[in-house]
Amino acid sequence: MHAPSIFWVTNLAAPYRLPVWRHLAKRHELTIGLLESNARLQQDSDANRGSDWLHHDDQKVAFQELPTWKFRRGESRYYALASITSIGTIRNFDVVLFGGWESPAYWSLLAAAVVLRKGRVGFYESPSSTMTYASGFIAWLRKSFFRSMNVVVVPGRAAAEAVLGMGVDPSRIMQGFNAVDVNEFHSASLARMEDSGAADTHHRYLYVGQLIERKRVDAIVKAYAEIATTSDELTIVGTGAMREELIMADRRGASISFIGQVENREIPKIMARHQTLILASQQEVWGLVVNEALAAGMHVVVTDNCGVLPSVVGMRGVYVAKSSLVDLPEQLRNSRADWAGRIEKPEILQHTPERFAEVFEAAFAASVR
Repeated sequence: MHAPSIFWVTNLAAPYRLPVWRHLAKRHELTIGLLESNARLQQDSDANRGSDWLHHDDQKVAFQELPTWKFRRGESRYYALASITSIGTIRNFDVVLFGGWESPAYWSLLAAAVVLRKGRVGFYESPSSTMTYASGFIAWLRKSFFRSMNVVVVPGRAAAEAVLGMGVDPSRIMQGFNAVDVNEFHSASLARMEDSGAADTHHRYLYVGQLIERKRVDAIVKAYAEIATTSDELTIVGTGAMREELIMADRRGASISFIGQVENREIPKIMARHQTLILASQQEVWGLVVNEALAAGMHVVVTDNCGVLPSVVGMRGVYVAKSSLVDLPEQLRNSRADWAGRIEKPEILQHTPERFAEVFEAAFAASVR
């Protein structure tokens, strides 16, 4: 039997997903259907997305922008198909993978996939803790959407539990591990270790992400200022509505620098110069920056409500803070006190994009049986 052809529908060409797509494209006819266009993304200044989120012809993956109308609500973007020809696109494929469910566009394509008897694979990343609507009509819609899938792929235990809670049969759930290009981050850290001479006496903390209320960067600044010594540093990478407020915050003399938005390809080099990553979001579907930091041999301080935690807890260098943040300063201290150099062979290196791609391949095959 030939490898099924795949139409993967998603909002944006996320740069961290490219390694998975590239691996799949070697074995399948794969097209990434995008609900957001390059031109419109560049005009959406509130999206806090750099140029690395734009898709290009030289990325070894085929992309197709679907004409849509866009609706904005806070951080969220919703899409509706603006042309009926977009629905007809899926005639040319064996399997449709749905990278979301909230937008009307996904429902239109789902209806067409059912009528045309195409394989249907859902990709659900959120833990139960991030579900905005746990009951009522919206929750019913979400359950109906994923129950209509032949297979649902989830990136970790937290998302698997959420999908089970929707009533999806366990036999139709395939669990992988949400992956980034871990070797790229590890290689950058090894190069840094080789270039370093004398032992570094500074402990450098790092935050990478949007500067918005949900990320609670203000709480990170406060916790760091509480425990910082004269040889500590905190670097904040990213941009967003809270930038000016954070710059003006009381630092209590602590050393804090703001880099602003950087391209995704620059993050490995930045992580190679830091020791402890901090992620303290009020809600976090996953938090792939944790994968990246662990691959770079760093410590991570992550709150217990982040979707990534059940999949990395127990790995070396992981420090868990309560979602209330009451012990965030303590965990920052613990990481600093325990630091004995980079973790040379972190466990996260086992979880490559290629292994994650294999889970999707199994799902594609199962959806067309």
